[in-house]
Amino acid sequence: MNPESIEIPTQNSNPKEVMQWLNEVKSLQQQVRDLTIELAAAQHNADSWRSRYETEGQQRRSDVTTRQDQINKLQAEIAQLRTQPEFSTTLSDDAIALQINGITSMSALQDKLFKVWTDRDNVLAALKKEQLAHEKTKKDLTMALADAMDVLTLKN
Repeated sequence: MNPESIEIPTQNSNPKEVMQWLNEVKSLQQQVRDLTIELAAAQHNADSWRSRYETEGQQRRSDVTTRQDQINKLQAEIAQLRTQPEFSTTLSDDAIALQINGITSMSALQDKLFKVWTDRDNVLAALKKEQLAHEKTKKDLTMALADAMDVLTLKN
């Protein structure tokens, strides 16, 4: 209803016109109340979504920082490992032959064989563990890189 088209009753108006005008005023007041309630609900909903968005953004930024710290730590570890001098743990064929020739009894040979197999099993277990750790690190770094790319893509 257009506000200019509303005729305000005067003292000379009949009661029916006054009642109609009062009903229109009440109807408009109810519409204002309804719209105020809808506006408050919409603002509450927008605030809720904004809060969720900000929380998600903060979590992503925290994850990126954590992943970057992990990457920096691993890079430092790699650099440290690269600078360490390499040492050889393998024996030459002559050194192995000398050790075998030095064994004089069957029980000493069995003891040496047991130690060699035990060492071999330990080395294989350590290798397997290192391979699994390598795969996990590779996966974590890939995920961190993907998350960083997502964040950078969203910023642009």
